[in-house]
Amino acid sequence: MNKQSFLKGAVILVAASLITRVLGFVYKIFLSRLIGAEGIGLFYTVFPILMFVLTVTTAGLPTAVAKLVAEALVEEDVRRVKRIVRVSMGTVLGLSVLCTAAMLALAPWLTTHVLTDPRAYWTLIAMAPIISIIAVSSILRGYFQGMQNMAPGAVASIVEQTVRIGTVLAFATYLLPYGLEYASAGAMIGMVLGELAGLLYMVYKYYTRFRINHLVASTPKKELTSGQLFSQVLEIAVPVTMSRIVGSITYALEPILVTRCLVSLGLTAGMATTLYGQYQGMAIALLILPTVFTYALSTTLVPSVSEAVAAKEHLLVQRRLYQAFRLTALIGFPTSAILTLYATELSSAVFGDPAVGPILAIMAPAGFLIYLQAPLTGILQGINRAGEAMRNSIIGSVLKLGVIWYLVPNPHFGIDGVAWAVVVTAAVTTGMHFLSVTRHLGFYVNLIETMKILIGTALLSTFLVEFRNLSPGTSDVWLVTLGTLFGLLIYFLFLNYFRVLTLHTISRIPRVGKPLAGLLRVVPFLR
Repeated sequence: MNKQSFLKGAVILVAASLITRVLGFVYKIFLSRLIGAEGIGLFYTVFPILMFVLTVTTAGLPTAVAKLVAEALVEEDVRRVKRIVRVSMGTVLGLSVLCTAAMLALAPWLTTHVLTDPRAYWTLIAMAPIISIIAVSSILRGYFQGMQNMAPGAVASIVEQTVRIGTVLAFATYLLPYGLEYASAGAMIGMVLGELAGLLYMVYKYYTRFRINHLVASTPKKELTSGQLFSQVLEIAVPVTMSRIVGSITYALEPILVTRCLVSLGLTAGMATTLYGQYQGMAIALLILPTVFTYALSTTLVPSVSEAVAAKEHLLVQRRLYQAFRLTALIGFPTSAILTLYATELSSAVFGDPAVGPILAIMAPAGFLIYLQAPLTGILQGINRAGEAMRNSIIGSVLKLGVIWYLVPNPHFGIDGVAWAVVVTAAVTTGMHFLSVTRHLGFYVNLIETMKILIGTALLSTFLVEFRNLSPGTSDVWLVTLGTLFGLLIYFLFLNYFRVLTLHTISRIPRVGKPLAGLLRVVPFLR
C-alpha cells in the first residue's frame, strides 16, 4: 500500500489545489470579462441546484469511504475495503441516475418558478451529465484518501481544471452570439468535459496501480456483518448528508432570496443578478483562495485521525488538531489582512470591477474563521462526531438565511447584507465547532506563538497601508503584486526571527523542503 504521511498528503493536495485555483482563476477572469457580471450571475444561478443534487447523490459516502477504508487498512482487512467500495459505488450510481432524471423532468418548472431568471434553463440542461460523473469520482477520491495516498485525486483535479479552462472558454465564446443564456450553457458544457477528464484519469490510476486486489491482506481480528458495516457507513454518511442537504438548500435559496430582496428595493431582475454575480462569482472567489490549504488539511485529517483513533493513539489526534490550527493561523491571518486592505485593488486588477471591493472588504476580516471550519469539521468526523458537525452547520445555515432576510431588504445594506451574513455565520459556526472539539479532545493553543503570528500580521498590514499611500498613481495590478510580495516577505522574516517559521520547519516539507531550506540558508539572519 502506497501510504503517505499526513504532512506529505497535505502538501500534495495544497500543491494541486494551488495549480487548479490558478487555472480556475484564469478561466474565471476571462469568462467574467467575456460574459460580464450578468452572465456570471446567470451561470452561478444553477449551482445551488447542482450542489443540492450532488449532496443527495453522494449521500456523504465519500467521507464515510475515506474514514472506513483507513480504519479497515489498520487491520489489513481487504475484504471489508472491497465491500465498502462496492456498496458505496452502487449507491451513488443508482441515486445519480434517479436525481438526473428528476432534474431533467423538473427543469422547466425549476427555471420558471424557483429560479428568478428563466434564461438559466439551458445551463440547467447542460449540467445534467455532470451529476453521475462527480458522484463516481467522489467515491474514487474517498478510496484514495482512505489509503492516505492523495496523489491520484490531486493529479485528477489538475487534469480536470486544465481541460475545463479550454472547453469552458471555447464553448462560451462559440455560443455567445446566440445570447447570454447559451454562453452560460456553453460554459457548463465545458465544466462537464473537465470533470469527465478527471474521472477518466482516476479510473486509469485505479486499474493500473491502486486496485483493491493489490493490497496485502491478513486475517481480520473481527469480521463485521453486512448490517454492522452498513450501520458504520450510515453513522458517518447520514450526518454529513443532512448537513450538506441543509447547506445545499440554503445555497439554493440564497440567490432566490437575495435577488428577490434586491428587487423589492426597486432594482430590476438584471441588476439584481449582476449584484449577486459580483458577490458569488467574484468576491467569494477571492475570499476562498486560502481554502486550498484548509481543504487539504480537512481532506487528510479525516483518514489520518480515523487511523489514529482506531489505533488508540490519543496524543496523535491532539497533535493533528494543533497542526491544523497552527497552519490555518499562519495562512489565514495574513490573507485576511491582504484581502481586507486591498479589496478594491484586487477586484479591479483581477476582475476589472472595483465595485466588488466593498463586498469583499466586509467578509475578509472573518477569513480566518471561515478557513478554520473545514479542519475542525474533519477532526469531528475523524473522531466519530459527525453528528455534532452536522448540528453546528445546520444552525449556521439557517442563521445565514435569517440575516440575509433581515439585512438585504434594508436600503442601508442591500447586497452588503449578504456579506454581513457570511461574517455572522462564520463566527457562530466556527465557534460551535471549536467548542465541540475542545469538549472531546481538549485543546492546547500556544498563546505566545499565536500572538507572534498576530504581530507579524499587524506589521504586514501596516506595510500594505503605507505602501499604498507612498505609491499614488501606481496601477492596481502592480500595487497588489508588489505590496503583497514585500508585505509577505516582512511577515516571513518576522516569524523566522522569532522562531515561529524556521528553516527546520521548511525542511520538513516533503520533496521541496530540504532544497528550499538549503537555498534560504544563504540569506543572512535566517534561522
